[in-house]
Amino acid sequence: MRLPRNISPAAARRRALLADIALGLLIAIAVIVIAAGIGVVGFFGLLCAVALVPWYLADLRRDRGRRRPRRQVRRM
Repeated sequence: MRLPRNISPAAARRRALLADIALGLLIAIAVIVIAAGIGVVGFFGLLCAVALVPWYLADLRRDRGRRRPRRQVRRM
């Protein structure tokens, strides 16, 4: 089915407005879906960081205490 070619300027404006509204709704839905996905990933990433950073820092601190000082070799 084809749209009629000879239409009034008012009908052309309404048709253009309808197309703009439909495209705007599609873009808005896509943005909401993407933003919600990023928010969920960010939330779980933050939880993992809160759990893992102290563990990593404690491990570094423990390893620092185990290191033996290097012996200095005296050359004659």
